[in-house]
Amino acid sequence: ASIYTPIVIIIAAAIAFIPPLLGLGELSEWIYRALVCLVASCPCAIVISVPLSYYSGIGAASKIGVLIKGGKYIEALAKADSFVFDKTGTLTSGKLEVESITVFGGHNKNEVLALAAACEKHSVHPVATAIKKKAEGLDLPQLSDYSESAGHGTSAVYKGKKLECGGIKILSDEQKKLAGNASVFVVYDGELIGALSVSDSVRAESQQVISKLKKLGVKNTVMLTGDSKNNAEKISEKLGLDKCYSNLLPSDKLDKVEEIKTNSKAVCFVGDGINDAPVLSASDCGIAMGLGSEAAIEASDAVLSSGNLVKLPDAVKLSRRVMRTVRTNIAFALTVKAAVIILAAFGFASMWMSVIADTGVSVACVLYAARLLKSK
Repeated sequence: ASIYTPIVIIIAAAIAFIPPLLGLGELSEWIYRALVCLVASCPCAIVISVPLSYYSGIGAASKIGVLIKGGKYIEALAKADSFVFDKTGTLTSGKLEVESITVFGGHNKNEVLALAAACEKHSVHPVATAIKKKAEGLDLPQLSDYSESAGHGTSAVYKGKKLECGGIKILSDEQKKLAGNASVFVVYDGELIGALSVSDSVRAESQQVISKLKKLGVKNTVMLTGDSKNNAEKISEKLGLDKCYSNLLPSDKLDKVEEIKTNSKAVCFVGDGINDAPVLSASDCGIAMGLGSEAAIEASDAVLSSGNLVKLPDAVKLSRRVMRTVRTNIAFALTVKAAVIILAAFGFASMWMSVIADTGVSVACVLYAARLLKSK
């Protein structure tokens, strides 16, 4: 409208004064034609119906359990050709279980499990919760100097020596050769004493959601995770994802999203954890799982309030419908107004036609936008 309005005022002024100066008729006649043009060209239909299309889309999305925070995120969802997912709690249930324990250096399984659970005592990470649940009933040793590092794990002091519990990044190159495909490792005084395999079940809807997104024309589906490469590849293959990246720190996930953005029209990131907040903010449309952390919800641009992925393809379809409605309203309004302006310039349109081109078109566009609220 900021471009359109000055242009039509200049056109109306030209119609009002140039023909009389050229001796092509009375000034009063041309001023009347110019006024018809001005009334017909009033941008109300565009200024009202375009925002209303977005608001209607946001309202319709909320009905299906998708809370979208603004119109520009509807636009991002509509044109997104890359969807990036966190693994734990997003594509998977997030209900982790310790499957097996491998010990090294003469230690027994209960000892390693008790040390791991004691080291993870104050952590709320899903892996830590699974380890503590597995260790229920065991006597946990007393540790001191607890600390936690995002993407690495936890550490504490046991009998005056450092105890670490975390992912493969806490291991030396030599220890990595012994590590196998486990998810969590326990290192005491620099020595690898145990490895725990932690499993996570894939959400029932994940495979179907990925398939639907691809049918909608999404070209790139990616999974980012701090989990081991072996686990990540198994899940990626099962879900039919295009790419997966494993053993990532939160900062690595951010770098990957920035890299994906350079080759995409728009990128949507879906995640639920507190470590996902920076990536949610960096994507064109960050989507948080409704049952995830408050930090993730705060940083996101949309929320799946049901806490699962079922409605994600519907949100994409609805967003595209909103954008089609916006484009249709703009094209319809401009076409009608252009026709009346041309007719007025040649003396074939009177004021009643310009009123219809203004108010009538506005009403039609508003009704067309409001129908989005009835979207199924």
